[in-house]
Amino acid sequence: MAVKKLSIYSPDYPPASYTGDDELFLHLGIDRVDVLVRSGIKNMPEALEIFKKEEDIDWPETLKSVLRQSELLRRNFSERHISFSFPDALVIPEAKFSSSSTKDLINLIYGEQPHSWVGYKKLPRSFEMMLAYRIEEGIHNWITERFPSYDTTHLYAEILINNLADPNVTDKVAFLHLEEKIWILTLLNGSQLQVIQTFNYTTREDILYDLLNGLQQSQIPSNQCRLKISGQLTVSDDLVDQLSGLFQSIEWLSVPAAGIFQSLKQQFPPHHFYLLQRWLL
Repeated sequence: MAVKKLSIYSPDYPPASYTGDDELFLHLGIDRVDVLVRSGIKNMPEALEIFKKEEDIDWPETLKSVLRQSELLRRNFSERHISFSFPDALVIPEAKFSSSSTKDLINLIYGEQPHSWVGYKKLPRSFEMMLAYRIEEGIHNWITERFPSYDTTHLYAEILINNLADPNVTDKVAFLHLEEKIWILTLLNGSQLQVIQTFNYTTREDILYDLLNGLQQSQIPSNQCRLKISGQLTVSDDLVDQLSGLFQSIEWLSVPAAGIFQSLKQQFPPHHFYLLQRWLL
């Protein structure tokens, strides 16, 4: 099943008034589903629901539960955008990309998963990279049955596009995005991608260990590297004290809050929903 962890709707835009002009942004991760609606009239985020997937419940049952509880998903939308953040993903040089070999490579790296679907995202031409990602077949079937049309992407694409936008950047940068059970590490040496990978963690020490190991493997000294942070980490967290002594500088990522995110900033720090907000831009 799924547990609704958060729901917020614009006071002048109640769920009953949603029209077919609105856009749906649906994100699915290891243990979460985010349902975000942007007004087609105001071009503002007007509603957000966040659901937590319960352990040992499969995805088809989880998505049925989300659909029953959601005030948004049963409505019509002009456009539907779907993003995934499951860890089975690869960045591949465009010149070496082929769909058949990519499926074999994903199976080799992440293990065989017979009932699955592989999606692809072409990154901007200047990057010369393709992003391939794998999701469970049950998720893909639910999406195709539920929506007449949609586009899909992976959270890695948003991270890479934001961080590699300037080809003239020469800085060494580590980007850390934290969620409840996983975190994503992206390492850049100038405009060259070194690593993008998802890690599980139990303690803050797990995060620190994998972060420093990634830097060592990429031969990037932490004291020569800028650290950027987004997601569920607070400035007062003990991990931040440790990171402050290791890195050249720390930047908490945020974008100007609009629509419902104006209200959410009273409860959450600006970097908490950074990637979700960036997706709307």
